[in-house]
Amino acid sequence: MKKEMVITALGSDRPGLVEELTGAVRGGGGNLADSRMINLRGHFAVVALVEGTEEALERVRADLRAVAKKLDLSLDISGAPAGPSPEGIGFRLRTYSMDRPGIVHRVSAYLRAENINVEEVDTSLESAPFMGAPVFKMEMRITVPKAVAVKKLRACLEELAGELNCDIDLEPA
Repeated sequence: MKKEMVITALGSDRPGLVEELTGAVRGGGGNLADSRMINLRGHFAVVALVEGTEEALERVRADLRAVAKKLDLSLDISGAPAGPSPEGIGFRLRTYSMDRPGIVHRVSAYLRAENINVEEVDTSLESAPFMGAPVFKMEMRITVPKAVAVKKLRACLEELAGELNCDIDLEPA
């Protein structure tokens, strides 16, 4: 019977981290089902869902702990069962603006109030020489419940964009 566990790891970025971590998963008999791995200005971060039998996951846990110690990574392993995924329609929500604190919070607070689930968030601060200041970009993958009127959602997001002085795009995922 397949089981799941979630691993998170953090540490200084360098070549070979992905190979070492995924090698421990594969070597222990696990399967990397879903993952996000990123270099954040020299800091490596990974969140991954690993599947396997109970015996395989025990081997993967031991192998990952050894790899984390060897590579000086902070490691957390959780075997808690996941809850059901929310039902609805998938959308991509993107914002573009001059950088300012609070954009992610304000948008996510609005989405929460409408019972819209945020599945994934990706943000970046990019140089924009033509503007003279950095540009903040955010992309969210969201699940909109069937009961939420998309036309009203778009209108409310446009109003929020005006308050935040940013552009917001919403399109089907």
